[in-house]
Amino acid sequence: MARFWKHRGVASEYSLGVDLGTTQTAAAVRESDGRIDVVRLGTRRAEIPSLVFVTASGELLIGEAAERRGQAEPDRLAREFKRRVGDPVPILAGGVPFSAHALTGKLLRHVLDTVVRLRGGPPTTITLTHPANWGPYKRDQFDQAVRLADVGPVLFRTEPEAAALRHATARRVGPGETVAVYDLGGGTFDVAVLRREGDDFVLLGEAEGIEQLGGADFDEAVFGHVLEVLGDAAGDLDGDDPEVVTALARLRRDCVEAKEALSFDTETMIPVALPGLHRQVRLNRSELESMIAPALADTIDATRRALRGAGVTPDDLSAILLAGGSSRIPLVAQILTDELSRPVAADPHPEHSVALGAALAGATTPIPARFSGRGGAAPIPTPSTGRGGAAPIPTPSTGRGGAAPISAPSARRGSATPASARPASEPSTLASPAPTSSPASSSSAAPRQAATAAAGVQYARGAASVPGSSDLPDTSEMSVTSGRSETATSPSVAPAPPARTQIFSPPTPSPQTGYSPGPESPGTYPAGSPVGYSAVADPHAAYPAPPVQTPAGPRAPGEPEPGRRRNGRILAITGAFVAVLVAAGTAAYIALNRDDEPEKPDDALPANSAAAVPYPTDKKILVRVDTGADSGPERISKIYAFQPGTDTPRTPLAGTEPGDVLPKWSHDRKQIALTHNTGTASEIYVMNADGSERRKIIDDAPGRVAWSSDDSKLAFVKKVDGVTQLFTMPVAGGPHKQLTFSKDPKDDPFWSADGKAIAYWVQRGGIKQIYELDMADIKEPGRQITTAAMGQANDPALSPDGSQVLFTREGDNGDSDIWIVGRDGENPRQLTDDPSREQDPSWSPDGTWFAFARGPYERPRIVLLKPDGTGEAVVTKSGQREAHPCWF
Repeated sequence: MARFWKHRGVASEYSLGVDLGTTQTAAAVRESDGRIDVVRLGTRRAEIPSLVFVTASGELLIGEAAERRGQAEPDRLAREFKRRVGDPVPILAGGVPFSAHALTGKLLRHVLDTVVRLRGGPPTTITLTHPANWGPYKRDQFDQAVRLADVGPVLFRTEPEAAALRHATARRVGPGETVAVYDLGGGTFDVAVLRREGDDFVLLGEAEGIEQLGGADFDEAVFGHVLEVLGDAAGDLDGDDPEVVTALARLRRDCVEAKEALSFDTETMIPVALPGLHRQVRLNRSELESMIAPALADTIDATRRALRGAGVTPDDLSAILLAGGSSRIPLVAQILTDELSRPVAADPHPEHSVALGAALAGATTPIPARFSGRGGAAPIPTPSTGRGGAAPIPTPSTGRGGAAPISAPSARRGSATPASARPASEPSTLASPAPTSSPASSSSAAPRQAATAAAGVQYARGAASVPGSSDLPDTSEMSVTSGRSETATSPSVAPAPPARTQIFSPPTPSPQTGYSPGPESPGTYPAGSPVGYSAVADPHAAYPAPPVQTPAGPRAPGEPEPGRRRNGRILAITGAFVAVLVAAGTAAYIALNRDDEPEKPDDALPANSAAAVPYPTDKKILVRVDTGADSGPERISKIYAFQPGTDTPRTPLAGTEPGDVLPKWSHDRKQIALTHNTGTASEIYVMNADGSERRKIIDDAPGRVAWSSDDSKLAFVKKVDGVTQLFTMPVAGGPHKQLTFSKDPKDDPFWSADGKAIAYWVQRGGIKQIYELDMADIKEPGRQITTAAMGQANDPALSPDGSQVLFTREGDNGDSDIWIVGRDGENPRQLTDDPSREQDPSWSPDGTWFAFARGPYERPRIVLLKPDGTGEAVVTKSGQREAHPCWF
């Protein structure tokens, strides 16, 4: 697991990887001893926003500082400029025109300055990542950004390649396995198919992608939804009022937080604090999913194209690896599993996986001695391959990176102070000419409005999305069709306004790897370039002529008719805000269709419904999923979650590792505890519900755990002098408290929902019996619940209301069945009688059903049943192996 790097006070040799994302930028380092760390670029989080703010004096603020200032003055903020790389239209921020690659260069320079300041010295290598579907033109623009940043020679990797390296080091990809990397970031989507051969990765076929699709688009969909809910109240606001613009910027930020919250919760509230309008808008997960499902369907189409190009089928994939912060959205893993029927593996911090992989790549690839001229980086020779083959990507070794060192960053031309020596708090200054007339600078320019159905997402593209499949952008017109194309790289829209903006869909080029020469290399700048040369000094430098704009077509189906005052007014106020965002570098705006009764598109996924099945489906079940061999070290066990049902997708818990068993929800369902079997010992881990912040809290604890009613403590068993004893300890850390001391074996603690008692089994007289310890007056063994006459009893599970106890009764012939008994020990009765082994009962949160495992240890499956013994439903598909259910 990657650690956050902290200042050591002594410079050491390291390789740096940087992921310049559309919305967030992250960096990671690989130490000379092989350790990888995420660099904390910001004060609140490790990553920083990819933002540049232009002050009134012309100074530039980067990252968090830009975000703070941009809340009050959004017209001075440049954002999402990665999407505009290759766009000949300059970006206006504070009335100053910038090229996208100039802003990218400033962001990169800030990152390197921060890392050098923290580390006390420069890196030996720098690796930058870019979308896999960028062609030569956009890569050349990116190369210009590197030269403007004055960072010296760098190594380029595509984002899917970097993500694959990260997953490989986390032991999620074994030799010979083929995987697909699904990278859904803040502004772009990439997918690539790779195969691990020995210590190398081989890219199969060509990477696919959708440039204008990511979390930023989902943010705007939520923003448009809120405006639609507000209706006339929002439509009556003055879009030219600075107070309104500032309030809308704050609302937009709250929409982003709401979208992120729905990755963990099923419902959230969005505060609205507009002038004269204060309320809250409720948003649930199914509403968000209906907005983004059509766009995610386009990512599935791109994934299928990548598979076809690689000459493989979904069945050939051992896993689909998730990368990018937007891959946290639960619907992503659900759709991938539904459509491709393959396991999905997520990094605990997908927003860092590309940067970590970049750091690993740089540690094993030396910088070549020769570079090409200004035209770009000298490519690494790669073998010519056809279908299903490409250049191998080396995986990192554990030894010292063998890269040629890079000298410390030099002072910028025309500057008396080295960039690395400037304090991080000191803003940089960029001289720029007066604003020039451009389509983006006109105050009366119409916003890039996009109409969508209620469950649809649309993206305005135009010049900002010129794919770089050739040296210059294509300027030919292309009509927009309603159906999906097998080769198009733009997501489908339902319904799409015909010819609203120009859309380019040339064939996606294969990714290349290359190096960018630093500013000291010959031919870096054009002949005759003045000292202090900057792309902003000439915002149109190196740009081709702008693409020909396609005239607007007739009104699209579902577009508001002229004269519909309510909806038009909302679009007007939204348009005024979007005009500000476009001036600040926003590449797209998304709004919902304003029809009073929008029609749901056919490809939108419906929300889960409990009406079709008798058992509750509102809470997920955690299970252990086994793959590989039936037993022994070749069996791989991980933790998955699923909504109760036969055909519902199984989503791997982010951060789950081979050997994870016995998962347990906390009562608030915000945390998960589990037992990890290393092969030689068992350990207890606790993590957030999304798999983040996984941490070991107990060594040598062989059994399952139980949460206290307030989720502040855990109960577990640990051996003392060879005998298992019951203990409790604070989840936050602290001393263990031993509850039992007898020499009788015991296990399976279960804390009552009211926190007053712990049920467990203890073997007395050779028979396992269930007892209950009173936590207010602990007297071992406690109150007896089952008796010897009921047989061998284990796996106690107290009902949520505390009135009944489910347990496993072991038979004489090696099988076992599920029984139930009153908590007072009365009325025991058998609920199952299948000849297979049945064990590990777990109540539903409402106490109306329970789940349990059935079958031999090697082939378990999950069954649902009512506590009266009726309604049996097997929810594990044939051939799958699932065990250790935890519903409550």
